[in-house]
Amino acid sequence: MPDSTSTVLARTDLHDQVYASLKEALATRKLAPGEKLSLQELATAYGVSRSPVQQALTRLVTEGLVEVKPHLGHFVKPLTVASVCEAYDVREALELWAADYTVGRVAPGELAELRRLMERTLVMLERRRIVDYSGYFATNQAFHDFQVGLAGNELMRETYRRLSVNALMARVLTGHGERQSNLAEEHVELVEAFLAGDRRRAAQAVKAHVATGKELAVAAIEQAGGVL
Repeated sequence: MPDSTSTVLARTDLHDQVYASLKEALATRKLAPGEKLSLQELATAYGVSRSPVQQALTRLVTEGLVEVKPHLGHFVKPLTVASVCEAYDVREALELWAADYTVGRVAPGELAELRRLMERTLVMLERRRIVDYSGYFATNQAFHDFQVGLAGNELMRETYRRLSVNALMARVLTGHGERQSNLAEEHVELVEAFLAGDRRRAAQAVKAHVATGKELAVAAIEQAGGVL
């Protein structure tokens, strides 16, 4: 459970704070796969009532990070190769649709912001390795969220966010050492495709990037014995 000495929260925006803290604990594997999440213990640890904890857990269930077992309660949902691959497949479908809808139609200011967000992710990478995991996951999430948001479809954007692929990526890669990847090159290529207004190139960039993420996740889960 979270350390009560460091996680007592201010009395503002409690629901969002509890949700964010629990999601971070799941992403960084401070909570183990299959671990029971007690409403009362979490409420006590955070110094809040059970209500914000219940709402946070409900949100995490919809994102596939927590599961409910009838008559038993909430548990950290174990990640398997199959479940992670499914999440990446849905991510690919949404990103491809967003790219097809937006490439060639994005305003110059939005393209500049997309590039700026991409460049922030590059700072977290060095020689094809992630050197700042927390920084990379935060900047990567901002970059891809903005990319999908360019389509202007809020329902699709919320669906994309509920996938929590970035949190899944953080969870499977945390503690598994440095892994080489093409993440930096793929981010650059995706932005270059947007700048060129080339839909086909953008689609290829999306597919390559999702494939890399899936490959990293599968390798980490298999290294851990098939479940994280």
